[in-house]
Amino acid sequence: MMFFLAQGASDAGGAQASSGGPVIALFVIVAALGLWFALRTFIRGLQASKTETATGGDFSGYALEALVNAAKLDGRVNEQEKRAIAVAMREIAGETFDAGKVEECFTRQGLNKAELISFLAARSGAFSRDQKVALLRALMSVFVSDGKFEESEHGALMDYTAAVGFDREGAPQLLRSFTRGSIT
Repeated sequence: MMFFLAQGASDAGGAQASSGGPVIALFVIVAALGLWFALRTFIRGLQASKTETATGGDFSGYALEALVNAAKLDGRVNEQEKRAIAVAMREIAGETFDAGKVEECFTRQGLNKAELISFLAARSGAFSRDQKVALLRALMSVFVSDGKFEESEHGALMDYTAAVGFDREGAPQLLRSFTRGSIT
């Protein structure tokens, strides 16, 4: 009888020890996810900070960087895209915008899409709805200025749309109002 009691106590201790494994594993998973989100947030903050430094936090400076990046996205830059940027920047920054700034922006390193998106997501509340719509309209005009609207450009446009806080589901309707083509 003593053997059965000892056996039962041993089984109960083993059950307790084995139930700790899943709890620890769950804790490790939750901690890893927390660290991943914290790291992602930290990196996005650094990217947004770099963009703010490069643009001065100014909407016009940001728009110019975003439009130049948009033109470079498909790996080819042509004169139609440069003209589309100059026209869009005159609408965004005013008639006094110096078109020479477009060429200057193309010659320097510039910012990448992730940095631009991070900044826009972090600062979208500081920009008016009209500024956000103007940016999306300008991006669309640059993307289609070469006569092509490639998948990478579509994806970038959707990323910018989400970053400004517009609904991805309603975005095609908004973007359709900018042009005659079908955008999905």
